[in-house]
Amino acid sequence: MIFFPQPIVKNMKEIINSILDSTKERLKNPLLGSFVFSWMIFNWKPIFYMFFSKESIENRIDFISECYSSIYFNFWFPLFFSIFYIVIFPYILWGFDKLTSKGIIGRKENVLEMNISDLKNKQKIAVEESELENIKASYRDKADLNKKIEILNGQLNEKDEIIAMQDVDLNLLRTDLSNMKELLKSGTDSNLSEKAKKDLENEYYDFRNSDMYEFFREIGSEISRRNSIPSKTDDLVVEKYKHSGIIREVRDEENQRTLYNFTSKGDYFWKKYIMNIRVTKKKKEDEHDDLPF
Repeated sequence: MIFFPQPIVKNMKEIINSILDSTKERLKNPLLGSFVFSWMIFNWKPIFYMFFSKESIENRIDFISECYSSIYFNFWFPLFFSIFYIVIFPYILWGFDKLTSKGIIGRKENVLEMNISDLKNKQKIAVEESELENIKASYRDKADLNKKIEILNGQLNEKDEIIAMQDVDLNLLRTDLSNMKELLKSGTDSNLSEKAKKDLENEYYDFRNSDMYEFFREIGSEISRRNSIPSKTDDLVVEKYKHSGIIREVRDEENQRTLYNFTSKGDYFWKKYIMNIRVTKKKKEDEHDDLPF
């Protein structure tokens, strides 16, 4: 095996690289590049034989020199083909472009007309949809207006009913106020006998010790003011008050309402209750001192 000195190897690499670079630059030339390409096309058989044959290199060279050394295949045909490819072939392509350009322009015009037609159709659809939305909005506004009118009529009816109920409550309050004034003016139950007073005192004492007494403040206040029972009162409590003879139920047929009044015993119990309540003045909360000390 032959060994070359390192400087020689380096110089050989530089020479080979310079040759390859020069070859690349030349191959970039259109004529030379097309000539090399056409030469490879016309001489593909000797190329394949050179690289893939199993014969020795000397035999391959001799065979190629004998069988594939024609000047036509090695020079003239590749040259003519290169000139044709560089000079004539672009004009052929230009001719085909001219022939096909009219068809391409016509196709583009057809596509453009179709797009314009689609846009016009979409505009018509948009106009129709806009009109439809306006019609729907108009119907919705009318429906909303009718609904608001119905709501207002309902509110007016409710207010009329409330006014009627308040008139009834006002009349009841006036009657209750008159009764209270008469009761306070009398001061004592002079119409009752001593025995009746004693019996009522005993009944009131028993009533104070019963489970009904804890509801007497709410029920008595509501009856004395509105002739009604608090809405949260248990029905069993109301029934016990009725069966105990403290309150009675009165039906107001004119206003379709159920009212409640005290019986004479209930009036006596309520008077005893309110007269025994100790009323004290509510103390004002201490005001904060704004002084810084």
